[in-house]
Amino acid sequence: MDPAASVNAKQHELWNTQTADYWVHHKSALDKLLQPLTDLLLEAADLSGSEQVADIGCGTGATALQIASALDDSGHVIGIDISKKLIQSAVCTAEEAGIKNVSFIEADAARFEFDKAQDLLISRCGVMFFGDLIKAFSRLRKGLKPGGRLLLAVWCAPEENEWYQFPMQCVEAFSESHNSPDYDAPGAFTLAKEARVRDILNTAGFTDINLVSHQPTLLVGSTVSKSAELFMAMNSIRTLLHEADDALKERVLQHMLEGLKSYQQDAGVYMKSACWLISAKP
Repeated sequence: MDPAASVNAKQHELWNTQTADYWVHHKSALDKLLQPLTDLLLEAADLSGSEQVADIGCGTGATALQIASALDDSGHVIGIDISKKLIQSAVCTAEEAGIKNVSFIEADAARFEFDKAQDLLISRCGVMFFGDLIKAFSRLRKGLKPGGRLLLAVWCAPEENEWYQFPMQCVEAFSESHNSPDYDAPGAFTLAKEARVRDILNTAGFTDINLVSHQPTLLVGSTVSKSAELFMAMNSIRTLLHEADDALKERVLQHMLEGLKSYQQDAGVYMKSACWLISAKP
């Protein structure tokens, strides 16, 4: 098995097991946390109503459903994700909301072939997990119409993202375990470096590549306890604590609960973030 295929296989396993359960169980909280990124994408999309749109790495469907709601009967959204559990959640939400102009497909977007060329490929933190980023974006580019657009929202460097730094520091205060992001491996910060993004997209055949940084404030939880629950269930935190005993986990949790109090506002717990809004053309 070639390295990219091996990575894709590992990502398929990851996103169909405990990580998928995390996103489904915390769906409401995570959708609220990530809503500012969806807002950035919707504003940049400037939809006329009739577009054919594909949401890459659509997860439980929040962005795809909001786009579908902004389209008319001639517009349609395809949500693509490698996780069966996340796709099932998205389908259920669409049915409950009565949204008809959206379909969800369980597939590896890196190898997906569109039946119809798309006006817009969009993704909210869903394109950082491909085994071969250049090959994946090259394939995706071929799914766009001439004059179509690519729009992505991805995280900037971890040190610029308080929502990530805070829980990691809570663990590191009581453990020798440290997590240094590997920008070359699939993960939340794989596309954090501007030069790397430009190189990948340019090599994949995209033009008019533009990156704009934004610093949205994120609602990480309605209460301190809800925020701590969300953080303790994060994959990166679980990884750091996978060999920790219950006593250590409890110390981390109590430290986290105390620290979160300084972020509490009347409407919930808020933290700073930094993301790239990336646009490109085929």
